[in-house]
Amino acid sequence: MKLSSIILPAFVLATAGLAAKTCTPSFDYCSDVLINDKGFTEADLKDALKGSDLEDEDVKNVLFHCTNPGDVGHPKLCTSGCKDPATEGSHSCSG
Repeated sequence: MKLSSIILPAFVLATAGLAAKTCTPSFDYCSDVLINDKGFTEADLKDALKGSDLEDEDVKNVLFHCTNPGDVGHPKLCTSGCKDPATEGSHSCSG
């Protein structure tokens, strides 16, 4: 058996569980949508907050702006929580 016939399938299986981070540029997203539907992790979102004045905030209270298909930035604090509307891209802060 060739080594390549063992390594390639193992690589495919190892990477198959990794979801690609995707979001539509210029759309805003609540953390739950980014985590549950867009392939981001809570750690990704906490990393996006590093160096901002929202670094210590709970990601559930932050509205993230998609800057590139796999990047978020320009966080905005939602003091009353983030609101998930029925259509993608029009997320906003509650109240």
